[in-house]
Amino acid sequence: MRRLLVSLLAPLAATPAALKAQSAVTDTAGFVSTLGADTVAVERFVQTHDSVYGEAIARSPTTRRLVYSARFDPDGYVKSYTLMRLTSATDAKSPPALRFTVDFRNDSAYVKVRNGDSTTTQTLPAPRNTIPTAEPTFGLIEVMAERGVAAHGSPAAFAMYYPGGTADPATAISRANGDSVWIESATDTVRAKVDAHGRLLGAADPGGTFQAVVTRIPPPDLNRWAADYSARDASGRALGALSPRDTVRGTAGRAHILVDYGRPTKRGRVIFGNVVPWNTVWRTGANAATTLVVDHDVLLGTTRLPAGTYTVFSVPAPTSWTLVVSRKTGEWGTEYDSTSDFARIPMRAATSSAPVERFTIAIEPKGPDAAVLTFSWDKVVARLPIRSGDKG
Repeated sequence: MRRLLVSLLAPLAATPAALKAQSAVTDTAGFVSTLGADTVAVERFVQTHDSVYGEAIARSPTTRRLVYSARFDPDGYVKSYTLMRLTSATDAKSPPALRFTVDFRNDSAYVKVRNGDSTTTQTLPAPRNTIPTAEPTFGLIEVMAERGVAAHGSPAAFAMYYPGGTADPATAISRANGDSVWIESATDTVRAKVDAHGRLLGAADPGGTFQAVVTRIPPPDLNRWAADYSARDASGRALGALSPRDTVRGTAGRAHILVDYGRPTKRGRVIFGNVVPWNTVWRTGANAATTLVVDHDVLLGTTRLPAGTYTVFSVPAPTSWTLVVSRKTGEWGTEYDSTSDFARIPMRAATSSAPVERFTIAIEPKGPDAAVLTFSWDKVVARLPIRSGDKG
């Protein structure tokens, strides 16, 4: 799961009652998404043999109401999808402020985006088995899980479609006694718990993008949730950005150093060895990849880094870390490509005296020609010395 996804299927006037009249309901339920101690979204959905309709109340950065629907052709492929953000979180009948519609045909996605008075269109390659999805909605993730169960242990292939991106190849694979399905793409692995029919009971993507724990609940009263969270927003208690972007700057001799990164929050969770797995490449932040810029050569530890722009990943381990410097830039944070590695550099790791709530990167000065790059989160601090790379 990554960025806000794209598409829609059923008419905008579609309602759960209307969909029920068109085809027998095969499932109806809700999902609640939590990040540690915080609820970040609540959803309800209705699934029939030929459609899925859902609504969600999302809390970040402020409370929003999302409505989506998808319609399938007689062979079970998605033929259209719509996603709307309504102008009012508390009024389910308010007009859309933002609307994505997508028609899938001829191995293409025909996308129309209406944002206020502006409309843009785009045509993208998309195979017939493309399934759209948009965090934090999971009605179509259930469709993927159902296909994984139906494949009886063989990979069920499809493509996941994200707005502004491409239809990315993915598979749903049933595992462990048939009560779990792993939905795998190049950038993420969603681990779903399902019942015998493939109905989604819960999901998580440890090390992935959304990071929320998704739990099935009875169909919720979304108006009540929307009123509660909108009241919190009005009183100054909005959830805010889940992982706000930040920059940090420093110097080492003549070199000016800049790091641009996303800052996820602990939210009561155990981070390393849990949210961030040990001994696995981590984006070192959140969302878009972490960027490192130096305008003169520097030494990272003992590795000379020429002036330029790089992407930074890391491999956390209990007693030491590895900094991964990549030549590739501009990618999403989970799109790691080992063939683009410039260097892998050891970092020292230690336990801090108090937990750090929000992931923090710092460049601490150590005299006129040196600094220390630090990564701090939860009770872990990783450090790497930086020195001027000037020769002579």
